[in-house]
Amino acid sequence: MLIKDRDPAERAVAQLTDLLSLNLSSTKKFLIERELKRLNPAGNGAQTASHFINFYCGDCPDWAIIHDLKIESNGVATQIDHILINKFLDIHLFESCNYHNRIKITADGEFLVFDGHQYHSVDSPLEDNQKRTQMLADLLTENKILPKRLGISLKPKIVSYVLIAPDAEVVRPPATVYNTSSVVTANCLTKTLLRQVGRLKRTLERIKRLPKAFKKDTLAKVAVKMAALNKPNLIDYRRIFCLEDLNIAPASGASNQDDAATCEYAI
Repeated sequence: MLIKDRDPAERAVAQLTDLLSLNLSSTKKFLIERELKRLNPAGNGAQTASHFINFYCGDCPDWAIIHDLKIESNGVATQIDHILINKFLDIHLFESCNYHNRIKITADGEFLVFDGHQYHSVDSPLEDNQKRTQMLADLLTENKILPKRLGISLKPKIVSYVLIAPDAEVVRPPATVYNTSSVVTANCLTKTLLRQVGRLKRTLERIKRLPKAFKKDTLAKVAVKMAALNKPNLIDYRRIFCLEDLNIAPASGASNQDDAATCEYAI
């Protein structure tokens, strides 16, 4: 069931377009253009992570979907691209990276993205997901969003993934050196991984190795409360791309300045 769709992207697109008019390094320009493509896929919706997730899980009552959740905790803000919650209230967090060419992941965890001409070093989405996971877990606990079972509040169970384009090539180190199994293509995730997880859960439930699943209305209530944490005006791309020192007037799509002034960004 779809609980929250993506927020309107017009303001963010305007903000990013303004930044592209600056004299930027090739890496900064690449990162901003990649973010623009992610927000505004220009008719390529059939290839977006949102499309795959909605197509395979949108009509399934055993999964609740939240897209584009912007949250803040202790002065730090972040954005979670996609969240899937199953009937056991297990939470799956997804960072959707708009990588369509080649990605190299080194043995020490560095991410290198090829733009068709050269490689760019980018922040590790695996490390970023660890920050997002902890922030979301803290908010769920602080706001008492998860229900109780036998009088005891559930602890958040969150697993994170990095989604890449179906046509992207990934060069990985051996799993024994650096585990990158959570970096998956969006179509692989929805067609294979989620179905495997569902089958495993049902099997374990039948042999009574897992507690009984929650009712569907409980799943919906938890997801609605989680979606209510959304703060759509938190994103300030000048800070995200470390451009706030440049002499530039606020973009037409700039974020709420009160939020931007009090939040650092975990991206």
